[in-house]
Amino acid sequence: MKVSAFVGSPRKKGNSSLLAQQFLAGAKAAGAQTNQFFLAGHNINPCQGCYQNCMIKPGTICKVHRDDMDLLLEELISSDLVLFASPLYCASFTSIMGCFFERCLPLIEVEVIGEKGTPEGVRFIANPARGKKAVVALVQDLKNPAAGDLAFQVFEHTVGRTYMMNIVEKIHVTDVRDVGDIKGKTEALASIFEIGKGLSHEI
Repeated sequence: MKVSAFVGSPRKKGNSSLLAQQFLAGAKAAGAQTNQFFLAGHNINPCQGCYQNCMIKPGTICKVHRDDMDLLLEELISSDLVLFASPLYCASFTSIMGCFFERCLPLIEVEVIGEKGTPEGVRFIANPARGKKAVVALVQDLKNPAAGDLAFQVFEHTVGRTYMMNIVEKIHVTDVRDVGDIKGKTEALASIFEIGKGLSHEI
């Protein structure tokens, strides 16, 4: 059993990272092998938009860049449960997380069978992330949970629809600002631990 967390915060010891650590601690308590990936610390080149190279040619690595995404995609594929955690920036997840998601496109393989740019113009072949259990998590400084609504919609569209993963849980922690503020959210942290533990038991 393998559980991996991908953290989109620019702060290595920030609240998103601490959230991920608590989730992984719960998973580890259930006997899982755990890994946390701090995306800002990895070399991830921006997507060049050459979708046909990624999606039509077989394989699950970018056809342009050789960087840390080769490893990160391999880790994602080999995981049984995946956590994506980010702070709320400009009503969505961070650009760090966005860059990572854009570079996940090689996971999807399709065949062109008709008019390009139309749903019926392609035939789905494979996606090793399809059906994989996923958790999306957001931390924000604002107290009102509704401030994160759009971010969760984007998470759900990207993780659930684009990459076809099965979002089994959403974690939302509000009213955290400075590094370490989440440590004061003892009830939330206890819940996050139990979520990680419980989902790992189910695998």
